[in-house]
Amino acid sequence: MPVRVEIRAAFGSGVFRCKRCGTCCHHRRPQEFDDLVPPERMAEFLEKSNLIYLTEKDIDKISRRTGLEAEEFVDTLYEDKKGSVRVDEGAKRVILDLPVMKSREGDGACVFFRDGKGCTIYPVRPAACRLFPFVVVERSGPSGGIVLEIGYNPTCPGMGEGKEPDIRKLEKLVAGQFSERMETVGAQVQCLRMEGKIHPAARIYRTMPGKKDRSL
Repeated sequence: MPVRVEIRAAFGSGVFRCKRCGTCCHHRRPQEFDDLVPPERMAEFLEKSNLIYLTEKDIDKISRRTGLEAEEFVDTLYEDKKGSVRVDEGAKRVILDLPVMKSREGDGACVFFRDGKGCTIYPVRPAACRLFPFVVVERSGPSGGIVLEIGYNPTCPGMGEGKEPDIRKLEKLVAGQFSERMETVGAQVQCLRMEGKIHPAARIYRTMPGKKDRSL
């Protein structure tokens, strides 16, 4: 039976104007979070970080454009650079190791960002970059459905200025991104469920790859 998915804008009358400042091209990996982010802290994590999550389509397009292998521009906690699903703690913890864009050492900028030039892969920039500063939090909906709630990252200097975003365009981006992820990560989770490898009450965690100080 198909899962009902609802996309809901949750930012009121927020307005935005891109300032071409490159803030969104400098990634934040807040040190107060461990390698695994629990579901109850996901909204907080998305508010404090601005990691660029990649779909397989994003990775393939960037590889074709640049000639680079995924390992050269993709961060994941584990070895599979296109993302993986892991289960531990007696099948009660599902770990989504979703790929994110790699950052430069030192300033934390995207590996494709250049001072004075900006994004060097702009024509094939990831869906998450096209969406930013708007972000998506996945919540449980009624009757087991899923609600994709569109909020915004308050650290973006362009928020509060300019004009209201095109809601339909945002919804289309979110729907496409979610659909791609369901084809890969969702399919892996479904397979593990059918094999009885995921407990019905399992909690879903997301990894935070690329954290610089693993001792914290």
